[in-house]
Amino acid sequence: MLAGKGEAALAALMRLAAKSPRDAEVAGMLSMVLSRLGRHEPALFYARRAVELVPDHPRLLLNLATSGRAALPPAEAMAALQRAVVLAPGDLEIRLSLVNELLVSHRAAEAAEHCRVGLAAGPNAAISVSYANALLALGDVEGCVTLLREAKARFPDDATLAAFLPMAMCYLWGADPAERAAAHRAYGRLLDRTRPAISLSHQGVKDPERRLRVGFVSPDLRSHSVAFFVEPFFEHHDRRAFEVVAYATGLCDDATSARLRGHAALWRDAAGLTDVGLARLANAERVDVLVDLAGHTLYNSLPAFNLRPAPVQATYCGYPDSTGVSAMGYRIVDARTDPPGAADTYATERLWRLDPCFLCYRPPEGAPAPTRDAAAAGSGSGGVVFGSFNASKKVNRTLIGVWARVLHAVPGSRLLLKAQDFNDPTIPAGMRERFAAHGIGPERLDLLAGTKGIAEHLALYARMDIALDTLPYNGTTTTCEALHMGVPVVTMAGDSHPGRVGVSLLGTLGLDELIAPDVDGYVAIAAALAADPARLASYRSTLRGRLSASPLCDGPGFAARFGDALRGMWRERCART
Repeated sequence: MLAGKGEAALAALMRLAAKSPRDAEVAGMLSMVLSRLGRHEPALFYARRAVELVPDHPRLLLNLATSGRAALPPAEAMAALQRAVVLAPGDLEIRLSLVNELLVSHRAAEAAEHCRVGLAAGPNAAISVSYANALLALGDVEGCVTLLREAKARFPDDATLAAFLPMAMCYLWGADPAERAAAHRAYGRLLDRTRPAISLSHQGVKDPERRLRVGFVSPDLRSHSVAFFVEPFFEHHDRRAFEVVAYATGLCDDATSARLRGHAALWRDAAGLTDVGLARLANAERVDVLVDLAGHTLYNSLPAFNLRPAPVQATYCGYPDSTGVSAMGYRIVDARTDPPGAADTYATERLWRLDPCFLCYRPPEGAPAPTRDAAAAGSGSGGVVFGSFNASKKVNRTLIGVWARVLHAVPGSRLLLKAQDFNDPTIPAGMRERFAAHGIGPERLDLLAGTKGIAEHLALYARMDIALDTLPYNGTTTTCEALHMGVPVVTMAGDSHPGRVGVSLLGTLGLDELIAPDVDGYVAIAAALAADPARLASYRSTLRGRLSASPLCDGPGFAARFGDALRGMWRERCART
């Protein structure tokens, strides 16, 4: 089913290649067809072959970077695109591909400059999206949202712009939840208005207690936060009640993918499918409950869900807000992230509260012991190190002002930040300037780039005394990691899901003393902790055990609760029809 006409095209092109082995155009087309069929190594071979035959053809260089992407070393892709832009500076598709490669490589400043060059030629929806991504990575959330609003007004029917605007607003301090909800709904209406004219029927037996086929759709079924949180259900689900089908829409396949594949009854490599193709496949395989794990994040499949391929559809974990998609029936949360009331009003889905916590954390294997590196700083309030290992795009200008207040409240303290985007020197430089505007000199900041492996990453918590949650978009994996390493996390209760994940995680562990009601309380809690070394030592020695004994790390218990939620959704469907 995945091959279709592609196999016929491949056979025809192979015959042409045999007759004309030095035809670069044929080699290039072969690479594209092989890539669509998921045959990445031969796709790369023919893409390289085409460039060897005609080295300075910008489109063949673009094809090498795109068709061969799954198997191509990132440095080679970058070099091909940089050469292509030099050869064809006015080709916006090539420049956009280079921009996106720069963003993936955490070189946001360069990406932003190429976007400005591209937009100088005139308005462009796709380049506006990438420019907004670059601004977000550079910490300019306000500029990102402003750009998206203007671009959306200019291109009202562009679904990518319509999807990115509400997601960007999750990072915006002071964003109105009602306005964000309206932006999500606008995206859903756009999908409804542009829905392809296809009809999918649901043939499954409407028995509320029968074994259910549950499909999970995600580009992140790999070493990624989403996979870590969904893995407990994959591993511990009741196989008599559920059959798990995975639709992996991403290109990356690693050890985590292999583990997940081993727990699934059926695994589909669906990266080459269109949204219509994915919807048809899930529908043909008679999935009863289809679960989205991406929301509005990169490479999502929300347009496929809008075609309603399954009778029951839910969204979970990968995105901290409503999808706005009218065909998405449920969103799985808990009573702390989404207290009954306004949260129900803002969501287009029915909120299914999975208490006590909607998440289950799977601690990484081989984590170092939760110790304190005494050489990193002194003891007591004078040597306290605050920190955050959240993505730099969560560190907005207002939050920097709040963190500066914390540092001023604890003389001699330092702030340790780590993010993949710090590989781009422009980003930490800009962050230092923003702290300086609040009277915090560079000598009190340690800004670290990404580490190679999880063990090295976790070991850095030995240099940190107190983790500061990001606001208004909380950490999730980072909060769990800090707790696992014995580091308390200070958070603040926000007004909607993005700013209440910390409330859920800490509340589940009974750590309500670390949850502030407002900014003043956030600063006060952090300062009080810094002045209490005995309490910090107690957290360091007890938090890992407390975490592991809590519902947050109870894989079998979570799988049972998650299964009950899926069964409940299915029963409601059977009762309605």
